[in-house]
Amino acid sequence: MNARKALAGLAVLVTLGLVASCAPAPTYDTSVYGDLENLDPSGQIVTYWHQHSGEREEVIQAMIDDFNATNEWGITVQGEFAGGYDEIYSKNVAGIPAGEVPDLSVAYQNQAATYASLGALVELTPYIESEQWGFTEEELADFFPFVEEGDYLAQFEGRYGFAPHRSMEVLFYNEDWLADLGYDHPPRTWEEFREMACAASDPDTGTYGYEFSIDTSTFADMVFNNGGEMLNEDATAFIFGDEHGLAALNLLSEMFDEGCAVLETERYSDQADFGAGKVLFTISSTSGLLYYRSAVAGGAGFNWNVAPLPTTLDMPQVNIYGASLSVFKSTPERQLAAWLFIRWFAEQEQQARWARSSNYFPVRASAANSLTDYFVENPQYERAFTFLSYEPAIEPNVAGYDECRDAIGEMLNAVASGQDPATLLPSTQAECNAFLEEAAPSE
Repeated sequence: MNARKALAGLAVLVTLGLVASCAPAPTYDTSVYGDLENLDPSGQIVTYWHQHSGEREEVIQAMIDDFNATNEWGITVQGEFAGGYDEIYSKNVAGIPAGEVPDLSVAYQNQAATYASLGALVELTPYIESEQWGFTEEELADFFPFVEEGDYLAQFEGRYGFAPHRSMEVLFYNEDWLADLGYDHPPRTWEEFREMACAASDPDTGTYGYEFSIDTSTFADMVFNNGGEMLNEDATAFIFGDEHGLAALNLLSEMFDEGCAVLETERYSDQADFGAGKVLFTISSTSGLLYYRSAVAGGAGFNWNVAPLPTTLDMPQVNIYGASLSVFKSTPERQLAAWLFIRWFAEQEQQARWARSSNYFPVRASAANSLTDYFVENPQYERAFTFLSYEPAIEPNVAGYDECRDAIGEMLNAVASGQDPATLLPSTQAECNAFLEEAAPSE
């Protein structure tokens, strides 16, 4: 038999399926993902637990309806408000043993780490890199770097969530008040922050330079912008108890002692007091920008703006955070269908639409091309958007951080009440490391 006849015969055998294909074997677990490139998600029904209520729930449901009506596979996503972040987390942890979980769920990264430690989540890299179902190199380059960094779980060496949006911690400041005090810029360093806050404070009249809201993310941001880290590089230990964390707590402690700062007395009172012109500075999430605008417009009506947090670094770091979307293990077809909704939501058009409606930041840079008029209408949002160019600081995305956040909150309350930071800090770090060790995945 000559070579030409041999090749022709081989082609016939391949067509008949009698000779194995030369395509490389999948690098993922086919028992979890199926034969991904040849999988058919048609007709799948996907349950999606989210935390959006009010106007945001109306928008997210309208977007879900659009996906259901237009996707080529006839996939149906059933969106359900399942409570706040903590409630959803509790429901999922309780439901995992019996498999009573949604196909798709909102989850902060440390929460996803807990689900992953229980073997309940699908690692998303095979979908992201899939030739048929994933992103092109050009599309991947359009995502901000924090998208990949924020959802990579070092404990599990994989990505168990994908960001639908993000927020960041920023400094809110009263521009007119600063000008009256003789300053033409917001504080760039912690020394300037303290100086300006103290200059603005008069406890006898109930005005303060800074109203502090107990928030672990604010403490983390202060640690980052004092040159420190919350977690070591291999995610095996919390390290915020060093000199950088102590500098952050000492600043707060001294400002309280000197009457330059006041503690938030009830939820969002910092926002209300800022709008009333009673405090010069607050530190909060950009997700509250519209609420701050409303508070100022209904209050003292001054000029205000946002800035990155003060820093000891050459350039500020920006604490960028937000819950992501995680896929629970079910069937290969339903998992793929859930992923396809995530991929659709991450497209430029959906990202711009969601940003306008939610005031969150999009995760793709190209979405800005569709937000020019929104930037004009919301100048503080546009200014904060430029901070995405700064180096992102990512809070610990490890199992055990939920419990650690509670411990840090108790520490911050104690500092605000006058207790010694040098005593509180090491014991809180030790408590957090105990949570981390307890939650660590088994070998």
